[in-house]
Amino acid sequence: MPSYDLYTCPSCEAHFRIIWPTPVPAYLQPCSKIKIACPACGEVTELYAFLLDTILQPPNPTIPSVQVEAISPPANPEPNARQRWQLQMFLRRAARFKAMYRN
Repeated sequence: MPSYDLYTCPSCEAHFRIIWPTPVPAYLQPCSKIKIACPACGEVTELYAFLLDTILQPPNPTIPSVQVEAISPPANPEPNARQRWQLQMFLRRAARFKAMYRN
């Protein structure tokens, strides 16, 4: 069974299925940076491939798809890339919460 990659936008926290270009570049590795534009909010993000969530079952057909815009050759990832990615989501979620419930 093929695996699927899911992308979670740090801005709007929407989930999207990744559609890889055909053919996939030979230099694609987990340390490669990929550029993706969120169709929900329009934000363009460049993240490491290892930050994408991989699921084994096919995603729900209602999950929209997003095209990969660019793939860079592998580079040395920052040691705290996953932590920065999760912190970015948390900070934006806190800002939305604060704006929504501010008196």
